[in-house]
Amino acid sequence: MVLPLEERGAIGALIGSRNWSDFPLGPPAAWPPALRTAVDLLLSSHAQIVLFWGPDYHAFYNEAYAPTIGTKHPRAFGRPARENWSELWDDLGPLLAGVVRTGETVSAKDRPFQIERHGFREEVYFDISYSPVHGEGGDVAGVLCIVSETTGRVVGERRLAESESRFRNMADHAPVMLWVTDPEGRCTYLNRSWYETTGQTPEAAEGFGWLDATHPDDAEEAGRVFRRANAAHEAFRLEYRLRHRDGRYRWAIDAASPRFDETGAFLGFVGSVIDIDERRAGEDRLRASEAGFQAIANTIDQMVWTTLPDGFHDYYNDRWYEFTGMPHGSTDGEAWNGMFHPDDQERAWGVWRRCLATGEPYHIEYRLRHRSGEYRWVLGRAQAMRDAAGRIIRWFGTCTDIHDFKLEEERRAFLLELSDTLLGHPDPTSVESTTTRLLGQRLRVARCGYGDVDASGEIVRVARDWTRSPEVTSLAGENRILRKFGPTAIEELRAGRTLTVEDVRRDPRIGERFLETWDGIGCQALIVVPMLRDGSLRSILYLHEPSPRRWTPDEIRLCAEVAARTREALERARAEAALIELNASLEERVRERTAELERTSEVLRQAQKMEAVGQLTGGIAHDFNNMLSVIIGSLDLLGRRLPDGEARLRRYAENAMEGARRAATLTHRLLAFSRQQPLNPQAVDLNKLVSGMSELMRRTLSGNIRLETVLGGGLWSCSVDANQLENVIVNLAVNARDAMPDGGRLTIETQNAHLDDRYAAADIGIVPGQYVLVAVTDTGTGMSPEVMAKAFDPFFTTKEIGKGTGLGLSQVYGFVKQSEGHVKIYSEPGRGTSVKIYLPRLVGEHDVTDQIAAALPELTDPSAELILVVEDDESVRRVTIEAVQELGYRTLEAEGAAEALRLLAQRADIDLLFTDVVMPDIDGRMLAEEARRARPDLRVVFTTGYTRNAIVHHGVLDAGVRLLTKPFSLEDLAMKLRDALDDT
Repeated sequence: MVLPLEERGAIGALIGSRNWSDFPLGPPAAWPPALRTAVDLLLSSHAQIVLFWGPDYHAFYNEAYAPTIGTKHPRAFGRPARENWSELWDDLGPLLAGVVRTGETVSAKDRPFQIERHGFREEVYFDISYSPVHGEGGDVAGVLCIVSETTGRVVGERRLAESESRFRNMADHAPVMLWVTDPEGRCTYLNRSWYETTGQTPEAAEGFGWLDATHPDDAEEAGRVFRRANAAHEAFRLEYRLRHRDGRYRWAIDAASPRFDETGAFLGFVGSVIDIDERRAGEDRLRASEAGFQAIANTIDQMVWTTLPDGFHDYYNDRWYEFTGMPHGSTDGEAWNGMFHPDDQERAWGVWRRCLATGEPYHIEYRLRHRSGEYRWVLGRAQAMRDAAGRIIRWFGTCTDIHDFKLEEERRAFLLELSDTLLGHPDPTSVESTTTRLLGQRLRVARCGYGDVDASGEIVRVARDWTRSPEVTSLAGENRILRKFGPTAIEELRAGRTLTVEDVRRDPRIGERFLETWDGIGCQALIVVPMLRDGSLRSILYLHEPSPRRWTPDEIRLCAEVAARTREALERARAEAALIELNASLEERVRERTAELERTSEVLRQAQKMEAVGQLTGGIAHDFNNMLSVIIGSLDLLGRRLPDGEARLRRYAENAMEGARRAATLTHRLLAFSRQQPLNPQAVDLNKLVSGMSELMRRTLSGNIRLETVLGGGLWSCSVDANQLENVIVNLAVNARDAMPDGGRLTIETQNAHLDDRYAAADIGIVPGQYVLVAVTDTGTGMSPEVMAKAFDPFFTTKEIGKGTGLGLSQVYGFVKQSEGHVKIYSEPGRGTSVKIYLPRLVGEHDVTDQIAAALPELTDPSAELILVVEDDESVRRVTIEAVQELGYRTLEAEGAAEALRLLAQRADIDLLFTDVVMPDIDGRMLAEEARRARPDLRVVFTTGYTRNAIVHHGVLDAGVRLLTKPFSLEDLAMKLRDALDDT
């Protein structure tokens, strides 16, 4: 050996460590020089070499060769070849023998062998060179084999040839058009379907001739897309119209992917062309249908959603996103379940899964997270849509906000339970402890108590109060703590007004010098309901919390109702206790009288219980009538807007209307049981108008937007509809607010202006002259020139879906032009926007009318009468307003009598007062009487959820008044209003 074995790598180490006792020539030191030289040669080579030596062909090979025999190594090293090449010995043996016999080299390319090297037999290919190795005597002592495995290349070439053959056979029989290009983009192959479809010949189509079969209007774009993809070696997809053999053009989709060889070199594209003409027409029809569905879904108050058959949510209407405040698309799929209250998620998910499995209608009440962060009760419904075979193809569902109804239902149930419970507690102390315990537990407060106030108004006696835990101090006993609460707080109570404090340290009615009292009893938030008798404070119901707390209107209302029931129950209990005491002392003398009194007491209990039930049913029916008014009104309006061709939707609406009418009949029975844009231009001082709107504007804007007004000196008057101008300014301010999501500055400026002939010549319709300018300027995102050019176009908007209609600026434009003025937008992206309105100067003698800024509703018909709708329920009021507007009338709205009287005082053009009867503070009858003192000719129509007889018997309405009972249809409303307005 030329080099020591330890320096010959793994094979050298193998030679040094092997036991050569079984080798005929002994250990390496005894080997013949020719063998040692040959082994040294192969160990030094990087080629794959194996040496077969001697008559038994003992195998010697290098590390490069070892992988070619797989698991045979290292077992085969130094062993007779027949032991480890037995599976191919019939092939290898004669090959080696031939070299030994002839002394000539044998070589071959891609020589196949059958070998087992990985536990199974496989066919492999080698480039081989088998050369003789001569011994010292000149005879052939061994065969030196230099090999190079070519299995991968041979198999690959065969597969490629087979693949090409299969591809062309498959392509020519494929139901679609297939094509192949070279790296330069020339089409080198199109299948038979292309030629049969287009009528082209291979000579006409190959290369770039296929473009000639595309529609002339599509050819340039198709070529551009193809060339760009070919240059970038990227897949592409395009649609164009393809000319068929008969000369007609049909829509087709062309899609292709790039081809690369094993080195990554680009070979061209392989693509397919599919006729999609019918699918395209179907998609157009589907888009039109979906647009119609979305338009209808976005006109109703309910949240509407749809899912795929497996329950994947893929659509929500605008009401959903308005309610939840979530970004569009963020609740698709199963993400909707995350909007549920944690306590409702498992239950709602289980019901929905069951409905998906069975196909039964989905119906559940659960709490849904509102955009405010609070959870509100909603009613979820869904119905499956099936195909002709009965398979579910979609689910259509709605969510209806029933939070207020749910709370009202719980409140009434609680009050009914309380009334029933108190009827079983004749002892006054028991009445107080039961009431305070039930109320305290329901509202989860720390302390709840009831106390009597003595005639001096200073001493409070609390028999027993309820506390959440032993750590909360009880206030039971007699004390003079009232005067330590602060004079302002006591004044509220003595005036009969409920005292509500969310944080005693921040409430100005408390004051720092009285904080010690509140700290002493561990109270930071409270509700105290006073009860007066003969104008004096005689008792209180109180709730205390050790930390600040925001009290809801429902909680305050519940406390007031519980206080009234508690006082009634206490008076009854005390009267009964006094009666029992009297009976005990006079039992023998007035036995018969006592029996009569006991019967009377029992009748009284029964009457009180029936009265409580009657009040509950009457109230529920009244609320149902309000809700039914919303439902019937909405369905009436929806029915008038449904296209004539939508028979199925109209049938759904009619079915819903029939159900609502039947519900109305039921509520009537419950009640029987319970006995219950024309412009009005005038002389306006814009400085006064803008100043008067400052407070309204600050409420409209976000807290991070600073409002500035710059009022011009010596400002001229102008003739304009002040209310409409206020709406314009408010709308512009809202647009500005939306353009400044991170805050900024809003400036409203007035000044005198003169538009000369040169300025007027730049815009058609501008009359040169003197104008009064009002400008609304923000520091927001601004507009591009392209957006400014379309800003006044109807329905153009840059806001996301559901955030804007695109009518705001178009209405501004129309109003200004109708007022013979001019409007101009100045804006730059990132530098804000200024909208300048020029109104003609009013010359001559005139009186300027003071304006009070108010965001009045938009007038729908300039020639209609003006009707003031007064309704304390917001949902009913909104539907009523829409119904009255649907009939062509202008409308104003008020949520109570005080606001209605203010509007009547401001607006002399109100033709008719349409008012609810039962309202807080001042009812509809008192409102009408007060209004007619100033306006004797004012027409009045009343509406109520109670029946006519019940109202008359309770003295709410006088006989002969015009009354429209809830719920009412659009036809009933039209008839009643027209009858009143036409009455002379």
